[in-house]
Amino acid sequence: MAQFLLAVVYDPDVTVTTDTRAPEEAFAAVDAFNSELMDSKRFVYACGLTAPAEGVTVTPEGQLSDGPVRAGGAQLGGFWVVEVDNRTEAEALAVRAASACGREIELRAMQG
Repeated sequence: MAQFLLAVVYDPDVTVTTDTRAPEEAFAAVDAFNSELMDSKRFVYACGLTAPAEGVTVTPEGQLSDGPVRAGGAQLGGFWVVEVDNRTEAEALAVRAASACGREIELRAMQG
């Protein structure tokens, strides 16, 4: 089995979206997707994240500054970690995740 990160791409600069669902519908779709992952034993972990502006950037030297590493542009908005047999299965789940949350998903294999 292999683990993959399904990263939700959040871009605060993009105001136009093709997702016309009410927020309640989108949340319900994500909940249903999460339930399917759990029922199929593919779910490892999932989490939405606060806005990038609420983050703190930490340098290797230990300096802290409020906000994201890069202002504006695409940021990590949330993620799933799934456990699957192969990349093809992970890709199929990424397609379903994008449909559920109404955002682009970046799929990455976990090392190790």
